[in-house]
Amino acid sequence: AFWKSAILGALCCAATGAAAQVTTYDCDMNSLEGRGFITERMIFTVDTARNVAAVVDGIVMAVYDKPVAATFEQLSNGQYRLKWQVRNLKSGANSFNVDYRIQFRPNDQSLSIRANLRGFDNRPIGSGTCKIVPGQSLLN
Repeated sequence: AFWKSAILGALCCAATGAAAQVTTYDCDMNSLEGRGFITERMIFTVDTARNVAAVVDGIVMAVYDKPVAATFEQLSNGQYRLKWQVRNLKSGANSFNVDYRIQFRPNDQSLSIRANLRGFDNRPIGSGTCKIVPGQSLLN
């Protein structure tokens, strides 16, 4: 699909001195609900030195046409937590504001994801497995 090639196009080379602390992950996702709020693929970059991150997937591309910033937190157990928002996601006649959160486990490169649709009880969840994409970054 178009967005898959657009996601790859969103990656740019990381040419910083702290490149070892900037890591990009390409993740195959599995949604536990079939309504489309969790895509089949997600890419995210974390900079552990600066505590910043960026995320892109088919939903982010559909709304913003570029990666979005995510809040980044390193947890005491070594895991990462990323949070980001998608505003005005169109689905039929409806428009949704969705808050996303992932819990990433660097030791086995797996994650869990939760989407919170504001104003609705629906809270889609899923999981994913990731691989490192060397030398690439979604961060500026």
